[in-house]
Amino acid sequence: MSCQTLLLRTLALWAVVWPLVTGLLFAVQVSLPDLPMPARTLLLTAFLVPAISLVIEPQIAKRIGDLPSPS
Repeated sequence: MSCQTLLLRTLALWAVVWPLVTGLLFAVQVSLPDLPMPARTLLLTAFLVPAISLVIEPQIAKRIGDLPSPS
């Protein structure tokens, strides 16, 4: 994998994960305002880690892998 492809995949993953984390953090905070921070973190990571590793990252890798190389 080229350095350019790795950078593109990393930026694409960040662009998807950042709004997802922000939105879920907001939703948990609004829904469960009295929940302590460690419990909030546990809930978020219980959802986000599998979602990122099993769904989001493979889709990004598939799409970035399909891009033509610049010549």
